[in-house]
Amino acid sequence: MYKNLNYLIKHSAVILVILLFVRICFAVVFVPMSVISSNLSVLPRLFFNLLRFDVQVICYVLLLPTALTFILVVLRKPWTDHVLSRFRLIYFSIVSVLLLMISGIDMGFYANFNSHINLTFFDFFNEGPMSLIQTIWEEYHCVYEAIIFLLIALPVLLLIRRLESGNLSSRLSVRSSNSRNSSRRNTINLSIIILLYIVFLAIGLRGSVWRFPLQIEDTFVSNQKALNDLVPNAVYMLKKAYKEKRNAFKIENTTDLLKQYKFKSLQEALDIYTGGKVRIVKNDTLTALQHALFAEVDHGLKQSQPNIVIIYSESWSNYLFNLQQKDAEMYFGLERHFKEDLFFRNFQSVQNGTVASLENLYVSTPFPRFFASAYRFKMLPTSIALPFKANNYTTMFMSGMDAAWENCAEALIHQQFDAIYDKFFLLKDYPHATYNSIGVYDEYLFQALLDKLNKPSKKRQMITVMTTTNHPPFEFPKDLRLPPLPDSFYGKKCFAEHNRKVLDKYLTGFRYYNKALNDFLNRFKASTAAKNTILVITGDHNVRSILNYDTIDKRYEHSVPLYVYLPPYLRKEVYNKLTNRWGSHDDILATLAPFAFRNTKYFKMGKNLLDTSVSDSTYYSANVDQIEAIPTYQKKAERLTAARNFLRQVYFAKLFR
Repeated sequence: MYKNLNYLIKHSAVILVILLFVRICFAVVFVPMSVISSNLSVLPRLFFNLLRFDVQVICYVLLLPTALTFILVVLRKPWTDHVLSRFRLIYFSIVSVLLLMISGIDMGFYANFNSHINLTFFDFFNEGPMSLIQTIWEEYHCVYEAIIFLLIALPVLLLIRRLESGNLSSRLSVRSSNSRNSSRRNTINLSIIILLYIVFLAIGLRGSVWRFPLQIEDTFVSNQKALNDLVPNAVYMLKKAYKEKRNAFKIENTTDLLKQYKFKSLQEALDIYTGGKVRIVKNDTLTALQHALFAEVDHGLKQSQPNIVIIYSESWSNYLFNLQQKDAEMYFGLERHFKEDLFFRNFQSVQNGTVASLENLYVSTPFPRFFASAYRFKMLPTSIALPFKANNYTTMFMSGMDAAWENCAEALIHQQFDAIYDKFFLLKDYPHATYNSIGVYDEYLFQALLDKLNKPSKKRQMITVMTTTNHPPFEFPKDLRLPPLPDSFYGKKCFAEHNRKVLDKYLTGFRYYNKALNDFLNRFKASTAAKNTILVITGDHNVRSILNYDTIDKRYEHSVPLYVYLPPYLRKEVYNKLTNRWGSHDDILATLAPFAFRNTKYFKMGKNLLDTSVSDSTYYSANVDQIEAIPTYQKKAERLTAARNFLRQVYFAKLFR
């Protein structure tokens, strides 16, 4: 048994050498030496994470031969060692060749697309076998690459054969009595070795001994793309691409959608949503959809266009503000800002998850998991960045997290965001900043945001921000000091969570964020940025798990607050009377458009919350699970939302086909 495990470890070492050799080739071809020399401090973490990805592949490869080894050893037959040796020779030869092939394909893919294997890789297989062969032959240097492949593969195969050469001869002479004569010490030693081997496999398969398993975020070790791309291996990226392909969303045809949304025709939905203003002419459905779903801001403001900041606050609950009392501080000074500026309480998120809310804001997609689909590589006309760039804004996404999470960085670059500023940029610019397993603490993110707003810029800035600290596992700065909540507070009927420690983590996250936000707003209003910047702050979704909606009004189930700061030159007294209107995330861009755009079309899903020419009664809040409006407008709101969602799905189906 010991010898068989020893051979498995030796073969693992060969695979590790192959994967490291591929990394060296990748670094030589794609990573400039200047990038490496200027980022020496990240190399230890890069190498550590690189090993984690490679060891995970090795452990998956070891599963089959390990299982076979344990099964055959239990049989205690004289021929088992010979069979295992033959199996290892064939198995590891095939695996090594496949690893080299996949790695070579990945490098070729990277050379053409500046990306590891991703969802678009599978598009090659849509051409048919002959077309695929022709494409490969015409587009790639197949002869030279085949020669290089053979020059690398042959020594590897010879090495594998040599490892097993001592086992290829028959072992029938090995007698079973050997095991009976084994000493007790050898049995104990073997048991320890087997246990350590199993532990190694378990940790290797998970890729981590910490709270989170190995994931795509671990590929980000710096703010340099070339270095980050050095971390994952081709096998991991192929697995990730296949998983995304398998989970790709289904695009339904118009007939099925009509039945689902209960419309007789596309024209009926257009009539309901546009009040009969848009007609389908000469069967030009796409043009009609564009007229219905896009709006145009004509001349806009006569004053200068402001900077725009949209902050999505992790799990920022509307209801929890209601729990403020003398001995239970929840606002931490925010009430002053809410009174001075515009604060909407009749407001909901559109989606109920972080990535879904981000996708809804950035591209207004009706399909979930857009960032995980092949379409994330396609620039969409619905991108929030486009109308801002048309108005000479720079566009940036900021967050304390690794922007690799849910492919955010990759997707947003293709949606015309000029810059992605995440955890690694923060830590480079603010070396004193601290962080948890989710990301850099919000207080440092706010500091970076304020510094960017106060830094002179030739162009106006549109910055979207995603906070992270108010998120499980709720790890907070060591120096955080909040006034304690009374014991009676945790027994309130509004709470569904009765475990005090768990509940306290959620409440601490909410209170920490409010304190950090108040500190930011105080500093922001005292800075020059306050003179020409609009702030829009809302929650990405409501807090989960801890609230009991059998005792709380259902309107709060998906409710998040909306705070709007307008610079002095854009304020109107009448705006203060509009904050009781119903609204949702869909209304954010429509509200900002008149301030930011001039002679610009944009994808309009909602209504301008500050439009003084429209009655309050016609506003509604559309969450995917519930629609809120005044009672007399409820049915109308539901029908309008259905028409809008139907038209949007038809429009996106045409974009993606």
